[in-house]
Amino acid sequence: MASKQHPFELLQELERESKKYAKGLPQQTETRSLWTGIGFRLGDIEMVAPLTQVNEILHIPKLTLVPGTLPWIKGLANIRGTLLPIVDLQSYLGQRPIHVRQQSRILVIHQGELDVGLLVDEVIGLRHFDPEERVSRIRKMEPAVKSHIRGAFQQNKKIWHLFDMTTLIDDPQFYKVAV
Repeated sequence: MASKQHPFELLQELERESKKYAKGLPQQTETRSLWTGIGFRLGDIEMVAPLTQVNEILHIPKLTLVPGTLPWIKGLANIRGTLLPIVDLQSYLGQRPIHVRQQSRILVIHQGELDVGLLVDEVIGLRHFDPEERVSRIRKMEPAVKSHIRGAFQQNKKIWHLFDMTTLIDDPQFYKVAV
């Protein structure tokens, strides 16, 4: 005849038995916080923009030209019912205009009341960097480009220049689009 056990004692016995056969918990390892951004290319310069500054990446949409604007304004695109001005970022920065190819993309940024699409040569995708990969040296580049660079990361012998999109929005020249 089985002896009656109090429910609490039965639970304690189950706990002892399960601990006998339980494997240990995995070792806790130190995790590092990675910096994440969107990699893109302007000409032969690899750039990375903070992930929080890029809302969307688009293939080149159909554009409607806007007469009387500077050459770096490529036109307006209708993106899901919203008119989005498209800027050739390279041309805006005083470089040769981007030759649109299959790899060319639009980086959509949203700052305050402004939504704008930035035409870039290529989007390379998400890039993750350890804070220790941050470097102070950046390659020699035109002052108009360099004014938007806020440092760099070096990964596998490649330098990724940190492009701050907010500097575009803060630049009064960015709003002077009329010829």
